Amino acid sequence: MGILLITLASALVFGLVIFFICEEKSLTNANFSDMKGLFTEELKLSECMAEFNTIRYILLYGAILLLFDLIVVQLVFIPNNFGAAQMMAYIFIPSLFGSWLILLVKWTYQPVIKVISSLLYGAGYIGAAVMAFGITYLTSM
Repeated sequence: MGILLITLASALVFGLVIFFICEEKSLTNANFSDMKGLFTEELKLSECMAEFNTIRYILLYGAILLLFDLIVVQLVFIPNNFGAAQMMAYIFIPSLFGSWLILLVKWTYQPVIKVISSLLYGAGYIGAAVMAFGITYLTSM
């Protein structure tokens, strides 16, 4: 049980650090008054996504997490014979806690953007973890 808790905590911390790095890199040349224009003016979302490189950094975040999760599955889950309950805990607990932390820490500044940011963190984390378990399962057959 202790190794699972350490794994959950390390996944949470690693996921948050990588997400904040990717988020900050995607918003380096962002003026938040421009982003407010998404909600007050008729701006094309595709132009804003291209300007801030959001999709590229989300994909980078997902790829880094996928590599991390593949390592965790190979070094922790398989040697310790963890089952479905531990796998589900690894997929959902860091995702939920990370999303909640993003909302709590950054809620006062641009709440709509932070809700989107929180959802992107959770979806990226869940997607990467599920893909890592799926790849491991398919290659071990």
